[in-house]
Amino acid sequence: PPPRPPRRRPRHLRALLLLLFPAAATILLWGYVPLFRGATMAFFDYHIFGRSQWVGLDNFANLLWDPDWWRALLTSARYTAWVLALTFLPPVGLAILLQEVPRGKILFRLIFYLPAAITGLVVILLWKTFYEPSEAGLMNRLVMAVPGAGWLLLAAALLLLTLHLVSRLLRHQLWKPALFVLAGGALMATAPLAPLREIWRGLLTAGAPTLAALLSAPLAEPVRWLDDSRTALFSCVLPMLWAGMGPGCLIYLAALKGIPDDLYEAADMDGASFTDKILFVVIPTLRPLLIINFVGVFIAAWQAEANILAMTAGGAGTEVAGLHIFYKAFIFLRLGPATAAAWMLGCLLVGFTLYQLRILSRVEFRANREEK
Repeated sequence: PPPRPPRRRPRHLRALLLLLFPAAATILLWGYVPLFRGATMAFFDYHIFGRSQWVGLDNFANLLWDPDWWRALLTSARYTAWVLALTFLPPVGLAILLQEVPRGKILFRLIFYLPAAITGLVVILLWKTFYEPSEAGLMNRLVMAVPGAGWLLLAAALLLLTLHLVSRLLRHQLWKPALFVLAGGALMATAPLAPLREIWRGLLTAGAPTLAALLSAPLAEPVRWLDDSRTALFSCVLPMLWAGMGPGCLIYLAALKGIPDDLYEAADMDGASFTDKILFVVIPTLRPLLIINFVGVFIAAWQAEANILAMTAGGAGTEVAGLHIFYKAFIFLRLGPATAAAWMLGCLLVGFTLYQLRILSRVEFRANREEK
């Protein structure tokens, strides 16, 4: 065969490398150098002042037997489950609903996006005033105005919607998506049952535990949102839902406009319902975007510490893994164990990310193969 011609380099390769150098040097200096420096700290009993002592793998081994570390990981898992249920799925549904609105789309987009324009610290301080643990607090005013029947109807509506989606998925033998929807829907359906349980406890204390009283009575005592371990973690997630709904909704709304009308017309010819169009037209088309956003939300939830530090400071059972590492490093100055914990958490997140990106590469490969 004839020899291949030499590959031509771009004319402006040197200029491109020169432009990329400041960004690459900044990332290397402030990202990778501390990262690899921290890798050595994990093997030392590190002291800021004085001589550090080599301990080998002791910091990692001690983590395996540290109940506080495992408790923080479990709290992070619970927090991540709430974040995925409340901040990953709702923007998709909201974008689909906004696409169906015939008029006023710009107004609705503005309304949902405005909370994202507020600084994160301002959002946290604002919600702390909403969570005032008295009858004057905004959240307590809302929940204390709803009778038990309202909470029961909300839980039933969420459960019925979940079962409807699961039944449509199982009809087409989509077991994994059905399991994911069932887990998220069941988690959201249990949230309205907490006020109902408190109403029942109040009726037991008053000596009038009847079904009629349960359905008609509101909460008797204000909720201590950030001080009660049963509500504190959930209360830390709600500000993220309020502030993050708008940007996520706009991203999905822009992606929905790229779905060809031919797919909807083919679904109409097959007699597909509105739910079928969402499950078998919209979701498969948006799958690459959903995977990328899922990875981002998952990692951000596991790395969360600043909002929880400002809301509860880790009290009431809200000390997640990131906050546990922060306290260990900067409050107790145990930098060696803290670095080992950070590396262990980072390895877990890297493994999950690689698994999700592998799934994403398969999706892109199938799309490219279909184009060919």
